[in-house]
Amino acid sequence: MAFSGQAFAYYGMTAWLPVLLTERLGMTASQAGVSASIFQIAAIAGAVGVPVLLRWCSGPRTAVAAVCAAWLVLPLGLLFAPAGWALWCAFGGAAQGGGITVIFALIVRKARDAAENRRISALVQGGGYTVAATGPFVVGAVHEASGEWTAPLAVVVAAILVLTVAGLLSSGTRPER
Repeated sequence: MAFSGQAFAYYGMTAWLPVLLTERLGMTASQAGVSASIFQIAAIAGAVGVPVLLRWCSGPRTAVAAVCAAWLVLPLGLLFAPAGWALWCAFGGAAQGGGITVIFALIVRKARDAAENRRISALVQGGGYTVAATGPFVVGAVHEASGEWTAPLAVVVAAILVLTVAGLLSSGTRPER
């Protein structure tokens, strides 16, 4: 479930972020394309930062909570203060890079051995990417039906909340080995 929320939000935002900024802020297509670059490049910081955060924290819950809070900055920032788009894209980008990292760290943490790790990973990715494939369509359909960006961003917030709840539940105690 956590990976489904993460990947749905990622693909939904990746597909529609430049269009949203073009429509809401009047950016040119090339200016809005810069937002996509910020969003994608910032993912490197999240992907590298989460392992550091996991080492620093006593358990993975803090890392999950930090990633989810940073993820929420993007859609909420675009809803309530769209002029800060570059900062929101940087936060969201770092979060989406950290989100995939923290989820797979949870899988490794939960698995009792390498074979179980492979099985869990296959299940998580198979189900997660199936849900994620609907992200661009759902976000676009909600935009088309509503004619604005509030409802589509609310859909992304809902996906991030799925990530948050499932991620926090998954970050509980480690199984005995």
